[in-house]
Amino acid sequence: MNCRRCGEILNANANFCWSCGAPQLTAPSPETIAVPVVSTPESIHPDANRGPLGTHHDELVVASGPSAGSRITLKNDVTSAGRHESSAILLDDVSVSRHHAIFTRTASGRVTLRDLNSLNGTYVNGARVEETTLHSADEVQIGKFKLIFWEASE
Repeated sequence: MNCRRCGEILNANANFCWSCGAPQLTAPSPETIAVPVVSTPESIHPDANRGPLGTHHDELVVASGPSAGSRITLKNDVTSAGRHESSAILLDDVSVSRHHAIFTRTASGRVTLRDLNSLNGTYVNGARVEETTLHSADEVQIGKFKLIFWEASE
């Protein structure tokens, strides 16, 4: 079976193309529709605009979602994000894939974000990304969650 959009070869029972994410069903069901997240500036948590509280670690501030205002310190070299209970950053919502993305610290100390072929994608500053290096005040969107990345101040 080939993808209807990009022509990629797929498994016979594939609901979505692994390459471009296009739905392969003729009539989409409510369980498989990707819903874009639309928010207004008022829905962003006020603490998201403040930089890291600590001085030694990079941070993510949850700007919107059920845990808005909470801070996540990126201490490890690799930090997973997703809906699976083993994720370091647990984002419990159906708009988030079980293993959605990972944050990785490079040898130079920068933090990169990589999407793990998630269904709804990973966005940085409104643009869908496969992998990118993060900078202070970048807005990361994973499902319905918006996270603001802050580099550690030296």
